[in-house]
Amino acid sequence: MFVERDDGHIPEIACDGARILLSVASDGEATREERSTLHLHLDGCAGCVSFAERLALVDRRVRLRPAEPVPDLVMAVTSRVRPAVLGRGGWMRPGLAWVAVVLFAQNVAPLVFGETQGAETHLARHLGAFGVALAIGFAYVAWRPHRAFGMLPFVGALVVSMLASTGFDLADGGRSALAEASHLAELAGLALLWMIAGSPGWDGWADMRHRVGDRLHLLR
Repeated sequence: MFVERDDGHIPEIACDGARILLSVASDGEATREERSTLHLHLDGCAGCVSFAERLALVDRRVRLRPAEPVPDLVMAVTSRVRPAVLGRGGWMRPGLAWVAVVLFAQNVAPLVFGETQGAETHLARHLGAFGVALAIGFAYVAWRPHRAFGMLPFVGALVVSMLASTGFDLADGGRSALAEASHLAELAGLALLWMIAGSPGWDGWADMRHRVGDRLHLLR
C-alpha cells in the first residue's frame, strides 16, 4: 500500500490505499501517520479528492437522517393538567388554611388525651389522628395549591365516608344534628379543595345540562 520516499519521511501511497484510508478516516480510526500520508496524497490527486468528497456526502446522508415526525402532544398533555384556581383575590387558600386550623383545634385534644363524646380512649385517638391528618393535608394544599388535584381523591373518599357515618348516627338517633355540625368544616374543606383543583368534573356536568336543555327546547 505504501511506497517509501527517497528522503525517508512521510511515505507515499497509491490511489487504492488512499481510498481505503479515506474510509478508515471517516470512521475515526486513522492514525496520525496515516492521516498525514493521506493528506500528502490528496494534495496531488484530483481523483481521490473527488472520491473523498463523494464519500463525505454519503457519510453525511447516512449519519444525518431526517427526524421522524413526532405528533404534537401539547394539547393532549395540557388538557389533563389542572393548574390551581385560587379564586378572585386569592381567597381560597386562606379559606382552606382556616379550615385546617379549625380541624386541628377540633381533633388535637382527642388525639392527645383520648377523649371525645361517645367514644372510648383508643377509638377517640384514632378519630383524632384522622382529623389532624386531614387538617395537615388541607394546610399543605393551602401552602402548595398545585397539589390539590392529586389529594382530591383521597380527601374526597375520607370526607364522604365521614359524612356517611354522620348520616347513620343521625338515623339511629345516637347523635344530634348540633353535635354533628362539627363535620361542616370537613365538608367546607373538601369544597375548597375541589375548587382549587379546578373543579374537575364540573365541565362534564355543565355540558350534560346544556345537552338536556337543548333537547327539552326541541321537544317544546
